[in-house]
Amino acid sequence: MSREKKLKIKLSRKLFEIAKLVEGDYVADVGCDHGKLSIYLALTRNSKIYACDLREKPLKKAEENAKSYGVFERIDFVLSDGLKNLPYSVDCVVVAGMGGKLIENIIFDYSYYRNGKVKFILQPQSFLYKLRRNLCRNGFRITKEVHLIEKGKCYDILEVRYFGEFKEIGLKEAVLGKREFIENLYTSDFLRRRFFKEEEILKGLEMAKTKNIEEIEKQKDIVKILKEELAKIKYDFQK
Repeated sequence: MSREKKLKIKLSRKLFEIAKLVEGDYVADVGCDHGKLSIYLALTRNSKIYACDLREKPLKKAEENAKSYGVFERIDFVLSDGLKNLPYSVDCVVVAGMGGKLIENIIFDYSYYRNGKVKFILQPQSFLYKLRRNLCRNGFRITKEVHLIEKGKCYDILEVRYFGEFKEIGLKEAVLGKREFIENLYTSDFLRRRFFKEEEILKGLEMAKTKNIEEIEKQKDIVKILKEELAKIKYDFQK
């Protein structure tokens, strides 16, 4: 198979934006599923790639896909619970498509990688504001963010490193991110979709048989923050 043919692999926009942030000599794709990102990185980088998954079936499928693209020898396929079975040489870790709490468990459990040299690229599917807060509380700093809409869904991609600076951030920053990261990135459409999603979460909490009052009040605050930010953008557009 020629290199020209191999390079026809297509990534979703989300995975492509993640790939653009990847750098390092030893890259771990944690929760690789069928291996599309790992394969793309093997085709376009000189890095050593570790495709990791907790489940045997998707890892086997990733191996098959890598063979079909001719990069099987360039990827190590690791059956691993998070970072557990990875070598200490890894200097870039991708954890995408998981809930924020699971991402926290993966990156907080292994103290070796808290050395400032490892770049983490995180794409949470839920509890984004909690992830932002807990990263800061545990000595990590978000150095870059990418926000995008794909197939009607909003995605946030965080580039993170450990600096050993432990701090608290307010709920507004936890929900929106730092102002420096959202200028020219958030759009009214992105915020509107995020607002409606958080409103649906609020309705679900309020309709639950067992109500968590504290969680409901926190969700109301999140909805209010997004509504106010969306109103600002609408006002700016009318100028």
